[in-house]
Amino acid sequence: MRMQSGTLALLSYTVVSLAGTAFGDLKWEKPEQSFNATINDQSIVAHYKFTNTGSEPVKINDVKTSCGCTTAALPKTEYAAGESGEIEAKFQFGGRIGPQKKAIIVTTAHAPDKPTILQLFVNIEDPITIQPQFVVWHIDDRPNPKIIHIKVADNVTGKIVSATSDNPTIKTELRETKPAKEYNIEVTPTEVSQATSATILIKTDFPVENPQSRYGYVRVK
Repeated sequence: MRMQSGTLALLSYTVVSLAGTAFGDLKWEKPEQSFNATINDQSIVAHYKFTNTGSEPVKINDVKTSCGCTTAALPKTEYAAGESGEIEAKFQFGGRIGPQKKAIIVTTAHAPDKPTILQLFVNIEDPITIQPQFVVWHIDDRPNPKIIHIKVADNVTGKIVSATSDNPTIKTELRETKPAKEYNIEVTPTEVSQATSATILIKTDFPVENPQSRYGYVRVK
């Protein structure tokens, strides 16, 4: 009996598809990982565990990260059927605060155009609270001082060392109200007859390796 060409083509396609599926596949335990941290932690290490659930070896061709602040280590590149391994990813904070999203891109030999994207989410607590961050005077207001209050988190070792204005017509004075934890910046315009603005640079001495800075803002409008 002669097999029709359409049936033969379908059978060939099915065989190729099954062969591709059986070539080996990496099953990831936790492809997305989330962490909460403080700047004192300085870095986070995530472990992305996987298993080759296919019937053939899998070769990992490449492991890349989305930025230079994140590195990824892989002990070896080839994994037999049923073998497990892990990628260790390390994210260095480098002064960053707030929500961070990083990616680790994994490419295998049998699917070079279909990489696996591993996600790393880190929320780095801001150890400094500034309230208010903006102070405003209106033209022809009285140039009375206004206060910007700063609070340093209890789990932080360090202090605010200075608060300086980039505009000579806006004066600042830093006062410690609770040792190494709470401060007031007294902000005073020398005159309010015309519109002007200033940025207040708030410097700290922590963390030691990369001291943090924050900003306050002033406007006369």
